[in-house]
Amino acid sequence: MNTTNGTLYGIGLGPGDPDLLTLKAVKVLQTADLICVPNSKGQTSTALEIVRPHLSSKASTLAMGFSMSPNLDTRRAARRENAELIQEYLRKGQNVAFLTLGDPMLYSTYSYILDYLPSEFEVETVPGIYSFSAISSLLSQPLVKGDDKLAVISSFDEVAKTIIRSTEAVVCMKVSAYHQELFKYLSEQNDYQFTMMTDAGKPSQKCYTDITILKEKVPYFSTAILLKNSNEKPCQK
Repeated sequence: MNTTNGTLYGIGLGPGDPDLLTLKAVKVLQTADLICVPNSKGQTSTALEIVRPHLSSKASTLAMGFSMSPNLDTRRAARRENAELIQEYLRKGQNVAFLTLGDPMLYSTYSYILDYLPSEFEVETVPGIYSFSAISSLLSQPLVKGDDKLAVISSFDEVAKTIIRSTEAVVCMKVSAYHQELFKYLSEQNDYQFTMMTDAGKPSQKCYTDITILKEKVPYFSTAILLKNSNEKPCQK
């Protein structure tokens, strides 16, 4: 490994509450030379708002666009281009912090950067708090107990239905992409307690327990939790 290169740090910021940033993340941010932020769906402004108090006055920021094209080759080309740009800074000996809301290893743009980063570069990933972990804590609602099973889905199809039926707790991430399908499914059975939170931990936080909210346009930063056979209603906000 070339020790003259800088280090790439993947920094998990958690769901949006600045107080949930880890001490390790703060230490890295205070010394990073370049701050890279995915420029999509409002992530840039939110991420920078969270980290700004911890940045060195000498640090520069770089917003990176990632294609959302349905064409896989187009998306891959954008990822490769951004990875190559990061390599240029690393070869200059600069330490680069790549910001990601939530956790860097869970549905994160950062994971695609790693696919195109040669092994000559040192990488360190700092975990962030999952949105569903923050939501369950905000509501003081355990996700699972004892031998309960927990599943995470990010799309809705027959496989997802099987997962829902076979587990005690299901986290629905990226629910804005399939909210209508989820509404139709939940409206046909009553085995689950439904909770959905938008902008968890932020001043704009909203919580819902009525599935009819799924009939409307659901904000991107929303996560739903399904708990089987529970009569409790944890969400009061």
